[in-house]
Amino acid sequence: MTPTQLPPDSSSSSILQLRSVLDAIPVPVFLLDAGGGIVYVNSAIKIYGRTPDELMNVHITETVFFRVQFRSHILPALRTHASWVGDGERTLPDGSVRYVRSLWKRLDGVPGVAFIGVDIDVTDRKALEHELQQSRKLAKIGVLSEGIAHELRNPLSYSLSAAQLLEDPRLPKEVQAQCLHAITTGLHKASLIVENLLSLGKPSARITRSPVRLTDVVSEALDSASTHGAFRNVRVNIHFPSEPLIVHGNHDMLVQVFHNVITNALNEMLDGGSLTFDAEIRDDVVRVRVSDSGPGVTEEQLKHLFDPFFTASRSGKGTGLGLTLSYYIMKEHHGGIDVESTPGGGATFTLSFPVASKSGPEGR
Repeated sequence: MTPTQLPPDSSSSSILQLRSVLDAIPVPVFLLDAGGGIVYVNSAIKIYGRTPDELMNVHITETVFFRVQFRSHILPALRTHASWVGDGERTLPDGSVRYVRSLWKRLDGVPGVAFIGVDIDVTDRKALEHELQQSRKLAKIGVLSEGIAHELRNPLSYSLSAAQLLEDPRLPKEVQAQCLHAITTGLHKASLIVENLLSLGKPSARITRSPVRLTDVVSEALDSASTHGAFRNVRVNIHFPSEPLIVHGNHDMLVQVFHNVITNALNEMLDGGSLTFDAEIRDDVVRVRVSDSGPGVTEEQLKHLFDPFFTASRSGKGTGLGLTLSYYIMKEHHGGIDVESTPGGGATFTLSFPVASKSGPEGR
């Protein structure tokens, strides 16, 4: 079908009025006939280094001005849905590309015209968005670097101080033992920070998954946390249902999640308290709640609890990475971790998992 150009001298008042309006619009506007022929382009097309004559009377699927994907999809979409909105690209004569937000709609009541399209150039906006994203990335790197430096400096500093004290041969044996303990503790904490950072960077493809019994995970996590100084003063209560709590995941990583949550609670109950576990299965989701009787945290602290290097601990213990790592591990397991707390009222962590049959195939 040969496109029919919109008649410039038509006596139709509706067409004359339409031309008058479109010519005043500062962005490119296209009119198509029912077959897809371009019957009108306003003068704003010149911003793309084109003239209306270049595109007039050309079928929309034949002009290289529009990318292939757009040319092949626009007409079927308009005929089916009467409108189309999406992002596109426009090729300039010099080969460069401009990015646009394109809006198309079926047009009724105008002779010889079936569809109208408008291009809004968003190239500059995309460039600004890219710059903003880069700035945010650099800002995050800065915060992360500052946090890493701060967290590593503390344990390494007191390890170094202890090592310098050991150079004094007159040091009593009990002080030497204290210095050795400080060095060991400091290096262990620095090592833990590095291990947690490496764990945050591990791609999910490396995670091996299998059916995991959460009762075994909690038991192992409690065993690993039993060396904590506060553990002997804390009463542990476990209230799990008789039905098996089985999820699809990585056993060791889930032990790490519960270990981090338990350690977080123990750090705030150095003088004793209680730690309670309960669980339920509802709507194909396993929910395990870990509640402590510690001092709790404020609403403002809750907002940042999973941020890297943030710690609400009053004891000064912890690296500020454990809960961040737990958050990402839970995301990798298609689950979630939430916390509720009020100052003086303890804290409750809720860990949610899809049940094993809903968690997807191994390795995903």
